Amino acid sequence: MVHTRLTQVAAKPEHKVTQLCLSSSGTFLAWAEQGGHVCLGSLSATHSIEVTSRWSASGTVVGLCTRGERAYALDDVDGLTCLNQDGESVWSVDVPGGGFSLHQGPNDMAVIDALGRLHRVGYDGSFTNLSKRFDGVIKSTFVGIYLVLAHEDGRVQSLKGSEVVWQRTTRGEVGEAITALGADTAGHLVLGREGYALVDGDEEALEMETWCLEGQGLLERSDLSTRLTHCVPGYGGVICGFDDGRVTCYKEGAHRDLLKTNYAVQNILVRGKHVVVSSWFYLFGTTETQDSWKIEHQGMPTLLVGSAEGEVCLFAGEDQNDWTDPEPIGSFSLTADMIETDPSELTTWFADGPVAKTLSAEEIYRVDDSVDKLLTEEERKMLGQPVTHDLEMLQDALGESIQTDLDSEQMGTLNVDSESLLEAMDDAMSNMAMMPDEDLFDALNEQVVAPIAPVPRAGDDRELVCDEDGTCIVVLDGLASEDAQNRIVMWSWVDATGKEIATQPQVKVRLSAGIHRFELRICDSEGRWSSDALQLTLKRA
Repeated sequence: MVHTRLTQVAAKPEHKVTQLCLSSSGTFLAWAEQGGHVCLGSLSATHSIEVTSRWSASGTVVGLCTRGERAYALDDVDGLTCLNQDGESVWSVDVPGGGFSLHQGPNDMAVIDALGRLHRVGYDGSFTNLSKRFDGVIKSTFVGIYLVLAHEDGRVQSLKGSEVVWQRTTRGEVGEAITALGADTAGHLVLGREGYALVDGDEEALEMETWCLEGQGLLERSDLSTRLTHCVPGYGGVICGFDDGRVTCYKEGAHRDLLKTNYAVQNILVRGKHVVVSSWFYLFGTTETQDSWKIEHQGMPTLLVGSAEGEVCLFAGEDQNDWTDPEPIGSFSLTADMIETDPSELTTWFADGPVAKTLSAEEIYRVDDSVDKLLTEEERKMLGQPVTHDLEMLQDALGESIQTDLDSEQMGTLNVDSESLLEAMDDAMSNMAMMPDEDLFDALNEQVVAPIAPVPRAGDDRELVCDEDGTCIVVLDGLASEDAQNRIVMWSWVDATGKEIATQPQVKVRLSAGIHRFELRICDSEGRWSSDALQLTLKRA
């Protein structure tokens, strides 16, 4: 048994969800779907979503946030648009080259365009004139009133308004990358870094640094055993998420383990004593007293938002499989009690099929004469003939060995000579026993075909080159499996740890550099399993 939270389908989008945001009050929300479609709506007391308006962008929506009763959508073609609750454009500003990411601050928004250039836009649509041009921005976050930028070359800068007030110089002889930007509860900047190795094959330096943006400089630096990807203030320190699925609370110079998800951390939400983590197809939750729980999603819930108190939380994400329907938006509450359930029941909230219509007694027992309208006049007369006619035809068909006697006083009673009937059946069975074996088997097995066992085909081992971000999307394709008689009833893709990652023949997965092994398992209609393995070697660009 595992602990979970009562979860429900809040909305069923028409396309796969790419962005999701919720107001701090938990009443106004917006989400974006593939194709640039934006839906705005409100939440009912039961946490179901009522879509109040829709709007379409010129391109893919890459950023979305809310403030008050307005939503702000950034697309990769035109730029930033402010929408009211009726889905009407209040104002829009062009972003040269199209948008890449949107970051919400206390006084304005930071827009990073597709070329990595910074633009600052107020909530009224006004631009801030920057003191210089900022290029090559790959990560950005607000730490209080400060906007922090991480650049491709490893530089980190802090802006107050349009002016640079602090800068961290790069470290390492070869260079470095900033893997995470965040803050602790004291308002200090926390970042993760990866120092490149001098020689291929050497271990890369992984560290976490804490900086004071008010002039005190570096406060702390510590070594890490795995890459830091998320930093969120909480529990009087900082909640850290790592690419090996570990989640810790860093406080007073030490890491305290909170969760171990076994998959790379995708998102962290902290609300009071609650920490919620999205990882692979799951949401994991815990508290300072280690009250842990788990929710399973149909897709990978990379989108996770919650109201200020956590009374309502929404999550969404897709399974990276273009052949499946859009995954639902789920909702749960951190203020409600946890429930205990069997692990197999975690999928119930999104896996419930259509409910069959319940027929009333009138519908079940009514007289339906619709068939009569399809019959000819002669056929309708035959339906009305007495039972005796049918009995005479039955007697002729069974032969003289069966004697029938209709009782004139009890019309419809059939008296069958059971002894004669049994003798006739014995004769027929004896005749079959006298048939030659070859003729008998031909007669009995004329339509029987020898079963052909299906053969799994996971595909050939491959070597691939990652994209600039160090990852690569790969399609695991088992459709080449041999199945001449359509005997495959179950599919299963399993990773090197034995975890099942898909139950369909094709699935898209995003992998990081390294060696990855997968196994395709199939089960035929007789319950027999067979498998085939695949190895993928991903190299950095």
